[in-house]
Amino acid sequence: MVNITDAEMEIMRIVWDSGERVTTKDIMEKLPGKKTTTILTLAGRLINKGVLKSVKLGRSHAHEYWAGISEEEYQKMQTRNFIRSIHNGSTKSLISALFQDENLTKEDIEELRAFMEKQVKSDD
Repeated sequence: MVNITDAEMEIMRIVWDSGERVTTKDIMEKLPGKKTTTILTLAGRLINKGVLKSVKLGRSHAHEYWAGISEEEYQKMQTRNFIRSIHNGSTKSLISALFQDENLTKEDIEELRAFMEKQVKSDD
């Protein structure tokens, strides 16, 4: 299970949103309040977790980064972990909790129903 902190997520969002490789400079431009050392530290943690890949550019602190996993893969991992830890592994429990949420509109419910029906048909 990989857990990305909020500060690390800022970097991953930049990488995922770009859809291509980004440099240290690109990240710094999108996070003007962060120091280079902070960005390098956070990126290093993400690399150690396997969610970010990099190559050093020349002799400077500049790097080029790209995603080690997609945003969708990360979301799936987090969702599976959430279902396991909060709903004792029961997807039914999660869906039941969603349907009991008072903020769910009729359109939301219809969208969920259509999605589930599509999933059942694709399993046939």
